[in-house]
Amino acid sequence: MFRSILILFLANFSLTGLGAQDDWALKEEESGIRVYTRHGDSKNDEIKVELTLSTKLSNIAAVLLDIPNYSEWSYNCQRSYVLKELAKNDIYFYNEVKTVWPASDRDVVARLKMNQDSGTKILTVHTVSDPHFIPEKKDFVRVPFSNEIWTVTPLSSSEVKILYYLQIDPGGAAPSWLINLFSTKAPLESFKKFSIQVKQSKYQQTVLDFIRN
Repeated sequence: MFRSILILFLANFSLTGLGAQDDWALKEEESGIRVYTRHGDSKNDEIKVELTLSTKLSNIAAVLLDIPNYSEWSYNCQRSYVLKELAKNDIYFYNEVKTVWPASDRDVVARLKMNQDSGTKILTVHTVSDPHFIPEKKDFVRVPFSNEIWTVTPLSSSEVKILYYLQIDPGGAAPSWLINLFSTKAPLESFKKFSIQVKQSKYQQTVLDFIRN
């Protein structure tokens, strides 16, 4: 996101070798949210998040497509807005993230694409950075690369399982010890707030013609 949209301190996480699931170490578990990290090819930790929510696929999709509302749940997100809408499920957006000293504030330009398998109903949301889509802004370090994947599997008509991965190069100079220190706090806090967002009435009432619950 992003992606979704979770930029602060979730830095340089690689998706290479996802099949080696036993490399993941559970670092945090709270409110049904499990946060895993592992050492990858980069100097910083990789991250994975798993959780189950009592909600519908359309509610998940509605929250992720509500770009301006990211500041309500995405950790330290200050501002997000749509840059270009190619389709309801294909959006370029901009995201600003507030950091703390000694790291500089970051911004991200990314493209979100949402698709659903017609047979399994599994929802996939893929957000990839496009740093040159708009010019860089003063006082922000542009994130040069991010790759975020949500896989949302329906368990019933009212329950879904979320599997989240993030790969990101934050750019600039942020010490790895500081990044890794917050690599569990940021996703945990984000998904705790996300779990609240999906219950809001405006998302409960959302109907998307490209999503089947």
